[in-house]
Amino acid sequence: MLPLQLSSALVALCALLPTSAALPSLPQQQTFGEDARAFAPLSADPAFDVTKYKDGGPPSPFPPSPTPGNETGHGHFSIWSRETKEEFLRDVSSNSAQDWTLVMGNEAGDLDSMVSALALAYTLSHDSKNPQKAVALLQTEQDALYLRPENALALHYARMATHHRDLLTIDELPVKPSEMWHRIKGIALVDHNVPLSRWGNATVLAILDHHEDRGHAPKAHPRVIEPSGSCSSLIARYMFERLDTIKKNGAEVLHGKLPTELLELLLRTIAIDTSGLKKEQRQPVDKESAETLFELSSWKKGKLKKKMGEIDDELSKAKKNLADLDVRALLRRDWKGDAVETASTKYPALALGFASSPVSLEEQILRTPEGTSPEWFAIERAWTSEIGADVSVCLTNFRDDDGTKTREIALVVAHGFGKRLSTRAATSLFDALKHAIENAGVELSPWSRPDGKPLLPRRGVWQLGEGSEASRKFWRPIIEKAAREWSG
Repeated sequence: MLPLQLSSALVALCALLPTSAALPSLPQQQTFGEDARAFAPLSADPAFDVTKYKDGGPPSPFPPSPTPGNETGHGHFSIWSRETKEEFLRDVSSNSAQDWTLVMGNEAGDLDSMVSALALAYTLSHDSKNPQKAVALLQTEQDALYLRPENALALHYARMATHHRDLLTIDELPVKPSEMWHRIKGIALVDHNVPLSRWGNATVLAILDHHEDRGHAPKAHPRVIEPSGSCSSLIARYMFERLDTIKKNGAEVLHGKLPTELLELLLRTIAIDTSGLKKEQRQPVDKESAETLFELSSWKKGKLKKKMGEIDDELSKAKKNLADLDVRALLRRDWKGDAVETASTKYPALALGFASSPVSLEEQILRTPEGTSPEWFAIERAWTSEIGADVSVCLTNFRDDDGTKTREIALVVAHGFGKRLSTRAATSLFDALKHAIENAGVELSPWSRPDGKPLLPRRGVWQLGEGSEASRKFWRPIIEKAAREWSG
């Protein structure tokens, strides 16, 4: 049980994080520049147009729905998803959702999280032994779904509705997540094993995940946390275990045939997560699940390995189709963050988040309206102000001009007018997190601004050593640990 003071701080902090309510707009007087006037409101500088930074630059030409499709999905799976979503929203609105389970992936909303949530919700609601009310929830806003073109392509092939109208997103909830716990039966977690703090006291009924076990909800059932290339492989195995009336000659289940669209969504996800079932990317469960799914799919007369390679190639190309995304969209596209408890009495909790992008920082800078480093930091500041983040860690992973795999890490601690942290506290926190980064056992070299000017205080950027594999999975526990130990 958290101390009352810390619990109250977490609740207050979670109110700053994105929920079903509209995100707060950023008043002009709360935005700061990158030059010597950084501690004065930008509105005092008539030459500076703050409006273009709030939206990350000019409107992106990337279409809201990047793939063609019917306005209303016409596949069995789409119909089930839409009807389930509508029924859940009706029950929540009428305060009669006590029997519902919300199945959710992590907040980054990649293909594995989305498909795992959909598949587990379908499994729970069609369980031939114990059918229950379950709906998949995407922990991303509806207008952010287009930021992952591979998701849109996979959903298009599954005959889902355009603009994702048959999917339930976090901003469609009529009640804030922090106030949902007593209105529903509980939540089920896939592709992560600790719920975001905004879910408050919600009961964790089930966990299926392939990340490091953090020991949360030991009484959840099922509670399956084991290595796999794709969480969807664990979901598929559980689905076949539970839907025990499935037969290969017809795939009969409680309410009819298992949708081909679902089977092939799972296969597509396993394919991209394991690079086409490559040995070094897969675990036994990935291969076993893919083989079972393939025998029930419309591709069963072909060769599994060949088909999985083709799927991986197509989805991977779509995943890299990010040329039209601006800086704000790149930061938002793959963001994971939450409230972190600290050792500070004045700041007992911090909002800390991690963005991951396959686009280099230099290329991101070129995508700003004026193509400058100050603009990149201004856009980053506007985005983190919008979501209430005290600390942002921006990670990049790309190949340079000669094909060398390269990674970068940028640390920014927000401070000053309109921010929670004082300048002194922000400086202290930055120093603690910087020390953790520079002593993590990873080869680092300081990154330099293209214009040669030094970075402003409380900002640090490093390039990792050639071939480094230090991804967000490596950095997040290190930086969060340093934040928890920070005493302010």
